[in-house]
Amino acid sequence: MRDARSVETTQESIHHLWDELAAFGAAESDTALLHLLGSVAAMVDAQNAYWMGVVRTTDDQRDPLLGWRPRRTVYLHPVPNDEKSIHETIRQINRGTVDELTAAHARMAGTFRARRMCDVVSPRWYKSDTYKEYASRGVYGALVVGAPVSPTAESYYCFLRMREPKRFTEEQRDIAFHALRGLTWFHRQVMLAHGLLVARSPLSPLERKVLALLLTDRSEKAMAADLGVSPSSLHTYVRDIFRKFGVSGRTGLVALWLGGQSDPP
Repeated sequence: MRDARSVETTQESIHHLWDELAAFGAAESDTALLHLLGSVAAMVDAQNAYWMGVVRTTDDQRDPLLGWRPRRTVYLHPVPNDEKSIHETIRQINRGTVDELTAAHARMAGTFRARRMCDVVSPRWYKSDTYKEYASRGVYGALVVGAPVSPTAESYYCFLRMREPKRFTEEQRDIAFHALRGLTWFHRQVMLAHGLLVARSPLSPLERKVLALLLTDRSEKAMAADLGVSPSSLHTYVRDIFRKFGVSGRTGLVALWLGGQSDPP
């Protein structure tokens, strides 16, 4: 058990992190996300971390994941074959093949929670092909914090143990929980930035760059120059982004970041 001084130091670190995140501009969501992942990873002795945005695509209770599907993933540090693994996982899910760990997280949707891998799987899971695939990529333990953002969207913050000891402690799980629990506004902004909250469909990489610039005071002409596209092409991207977010202009877009509408129009 940690002493009182250690607990106080951790709390100070969490509060300092919250202050740092609040200082990032609306257009700096990617930088802020990586800063959050790196900071919390250091607090819980994780060697890597990633964020995953998931959405609920159906209410069909017969669906193996109750309708939840991953849509975006951002890693703190690249993991060997991570994109290949994600695509294979999605392919298996769409075929109705869901492993014990993935199914457990889907069942917990709707509540803010922090769970270690060992909290939600049976001992036999560690002998499964799924765990062997994790280990082949150097991942031996995981700690996941799930943050509901709306009834149909959640943010997952996943911290990875890539060396001994393999398992996270209960204290480390609680640290991750408290570090992320007070950041409801941040979880929402990250989902917005990826087009996974109120946008009618996820944003393309270029649309995300345009979106970031729209949240600044840059003119469309300056934005076009920044991105190396023609003003007419830039205007088309801007129009499509407004349409996806269901707003008529930049004022409505900024209002979303300030806590406006949170469900698809």
